[in-house]
Amino acid sequence: MENALIIISFALILLGILGIFIPVLPGPIFVLLGIVVYGFVTDFTVISLYWIVLFSILTFVTIVIDYLASFLTAKRFNVSSWGMIGMFIGGFSGLVIFNVIGLIIGQVVGLTMGELLSGRAWKESMKAGGAGVFAYFVSLIVKLFVTSIIVGIFIYLIR
Repeated sequence: MENALIIISFALILLGILGIFIPVLPGPIFVLLGIVVYGFVTDFTVISLYWIVLFSILTFVTIVIDYLASFLTAKRFNVSSWGMIGMFIGGFSGLVIFNVIGLIIGQVVGLTMGELLSGRAWKESMKAGGAGVFAYFVSLIVKLFVTSIIVGIFIYLIR
């Protein structure tokens, strides 16, 4: 049973790393869950509660920055609810059809089309689409940086 839980722990961590690039998956949360499972299985001897608390704080900060990047960008460019819906549908469709590149292209196209449907001019809609991609990359960089720190410390501690 212990070995199975350790495998689940590492699977969650790997899924979390993948989730950094795929907005549908809560990447940092999966990484944290995997580390918590590992800590539980090893009776928190290697990964102590101190590390769990620190990793939880870092994960929370990452989530806040992720939402702030999206929210502030949407607010700055007055993205409508149609634009947000379009960004979600376009991003998901693009991800399913063309993988990560499709996700980015789909978000731009979806957000732009959503803004056009809401009555905005073509130029304003394109600016909103570009802003959505910018927010995605800001969020991606933060998640990649913080999650790399968490996983790096985890690997250092368990080696």
